[in-house]
Amino acid sequence: MDNWLKSVIDTLKEAVVVIDQHLTFIYANPAVNTIGLDHAKIIGLNLFEVFPNLTYETSVFCQVMESGEPVIDREQTFFTYRGEMKTTLTSTYPLLKNGKVIGAFETFQDISNVQHVTEQLHQLQLKQKKTKRVKQNQSSNVSSNPFEDFIGNDQAILSIKSKLHTFANSPSPIFIYGETGTGKEVLVQSIHKAANHTTIPLVSQNCAAIPENLLESYLFGTTKGSYTGAEDREGLFEIADGGILFLDEINSLPKNLQAKLLRVLQDQKIRRVGGTKEISVNVRLIVATNTHPKNLLMKNEMRPDLYFRLSVLNIELPPLRKRKNDIPVLVDYFIKDYNRLFHKHVSGITDGALTKLMNYTWPGNIRELKNCMERIMNLKTSGCIDESDIDLQDLYQISEILQDSTHTQIEYNEDSSFKQMMEATEIQIIKQELTQTQGNISQASRNLDIPQQTLSNKIKKYHLENYILKIKLLKNG
Repeated sequence: MDNWLKSVIDTLKEAVVVIDQHLTFIYANPAVNTIGLDHAKIIGLNLFEVFPNLTYETSVFCQVMESGEPVIDREQTFFTYRGEMKTTLTSTYPLLKNGKVIGAFETFQDISNVQHVTEQLHQLQLKQKKTKRVKQNQSSNVSSNPFEDFIGNDQAILSIKSKLHTFANSPSPIFIYGETGTGKEVLVQSIHKAANHTTIPLVSQNCAAIPENLLESYLFGTTKGSYTGAEDREGLFEIADGGILFLDEINSLPKNLQAKLLRVLQDQKIRRVGGTKEISVNVRLIVATNTHPKNLLMKNEMRPDLYFRLSVLNIELPPLRKRKNDIPVLVDYFIKDYNRLFHKHVSGITDGALTKLMNYTWPGNIRELKNCMERIMNLKTSGCIDESDIDLQDLYQISEILQDSTHTQIEYNEDSSFKQMMEATEIQIIKQELTQTQGNISQASRNLDIPQQTLSNKIKKYHLENYILKIKLLKNG
């Protein structure tokens, strides 16, 4: 390998290994150390010495060298010669010379921690399903108000409440649109409570929270032996069988999974990753997005056929700035709730303080108001909340930053070079997309149609890390 090429590959964050036709390692870059190997010591070792649990039949290296075809983005779980279990996202390519395979090389990323977290989430979903069924069976004869947490007397909210019982007892899918923090998940919980069959499970998942390469197995499950280390495992559709599956940020699903989701909706059958058997499921699907459906279709983020299949029943949640008459009701609810949680005795809020809250635009919607009230209630012991207890300065600053990034025009001076103008334009586009996706780099990269690593590099280049932090603070606020 040329020295200049080796020096380039040595700096990559992705691990790269090369084997010859005898399955002997002839190169490994330092990033290989992330999975517990020593990139220098494995040189000259045979593939099966480094990975003793592999066999010729289970090795992707062997498969690629035999077929001459690459295997891209394969999730692999294996044990190293040190006995450490690792999971990687791997792409394997043949090395060809005069049309003959003379070796192969692999690039991979260690996703062991991500896989571990995903497995924990999966187990939590199973536990949640079992716990809910027990609790619901125990309280099936106790009447509860399905709207107790879905607060609001605004005309748009009252209109939604009037339809909830009808929507709750229909088998049709529901498509919910609302800005971040408008209460989409609370609405879904109310729909679940309003259903006549109170023992049905409700399983919720934010699609943007699961790495793209793990989404398919997380939704549809896996079959033992489908890849190295794979076990028989239920996906979310099987976990939610007989009940409701709520998928938030549905536009985070890549197009190939959107096609599979459409088939599940049509056939009510799923097939686990690596499996051939079709499994019947009876699942009511509710999906949500914080991007207007018109924009999703215009930007080609969602297949039109999937959108039309999902949007049989539509609900649009208005932002808090368009239902400000609900702020007093929400504030009263939060005061009572935090009095109970914090063992406080705050009696209410003054007219002046309430006016101060009413005059703010709340770009983070109800979630931001709730966060603000939680901060106030932590510091207040008793009496009424007054104007001096409310500090909205930081919130105004973040709001202005986000509004500026979305609405301001790019300005250049006469001394700006072409490169500076291009960089300014690029920064503006990246900021707008990060604002649109609430700081979700993975989703932003898909929207911009560039590799996630490329976008991450540009974020570092333009020092936009603090900008993302402010967006996420607002999202969580």
